[in-house]
Amino acid sequence: MNRMFLFWALWTALAGFGIPLIGVLNGGMARAVGNPISATAVMFAVAFAVAAILATAFFGLPDFQQLRSAPLISFTPGLLIGFYAVSATIIIPRFGAGNFIAFILLAQLLMAAIIDQVGLFGMAQRPINLTRAAAFALIAIGIVVMQFAANRKPD
Repeated sequence: MNRMFLFWALWTALAGFGIPLIGVLNGGMARAVGNPISATAVMFAVAFAVAAILATAFFGLPDFQQLRSAPLISFTPGLLIGFYAVSATIIIPRFGAGNFIAFILLAQLLMAAIIDQVGLFGMAQRPINLTRAAAFALIAIGIVVMQFAANRKPD
């Protein structure tokens, strides 16, 4: 296995470990500040500060003209991550981190398969073959089984 593959896999795993923590830890912030929307605003203020510092240090911030030249759809990720963060903050304390992430994972797999199948938004087209379809199905079945087990009433 190539070193860069391992590097990207490890980085991805570290990012993945943080996903359930966003809702769990931001739930604590929501309790402290009194509501999940303000907690999410605080979280994004911290994220903005970190991103702005890193961007400035390594690349410089974009100017107004560069921002104007970006297609409008390029701003959609901000809406999506905002929706995700607010959803995680509100739902995880009520639904559980495992349940939330299980349904998020199913939705992510489905959207990733659609993006790959048709090459949405200029991505390389990677058609779903039988092996990949079987792998997606196994993951989905595993998540469903996990949900049944987690939500089963104790005997």
